[in-house]
Amino acid sequence: MYQNGTENLRHAAPRQASRRGADRHAHAERVTITTQWGAQAGSLMDLSTSGAQVRLANGLVPVEGDDMTLRLVDGRHLAGNVVWADRGAIGIRFEMPLSSLEDVLWLEQRGADWFYASVRAQRA
Repeated sequence: MYQNGTENLRHAAPRQASRRGADRHAHAERVTITTQWGAQAGSLMDLSTSGAQVRLANGLVPVEGDDMTLRLVDGRHLAGNVVWADRGAIGIRFEMPLSSLEDVLWLEQRGADWFYASVRAQRA
């Protein structure tokens, strides 16, 4: 298991797509979501090229249909909308599907800057 909580996904079979239409991969990372209601801290639970599941830290969830932006630890912003909300977690559909998950999932490719940003986010 990597420091960010992901398994070695090159050898692990992804969970099959359901409503999402793309394979999802377990992935733990601190994130921030921003909606019209403001910004909230959360944890990325899983990720696919078409969307993600996020558990929100304070348990307050945006409304289904809200536009939002997902900010990853490395500073990337992914625009999308909330497709479901339940018990402190939300499902997000990205506006533009990701071309690849490798640059998001593989800790080794992110380098020292990402690692230090992750440590700072965990301390905050």
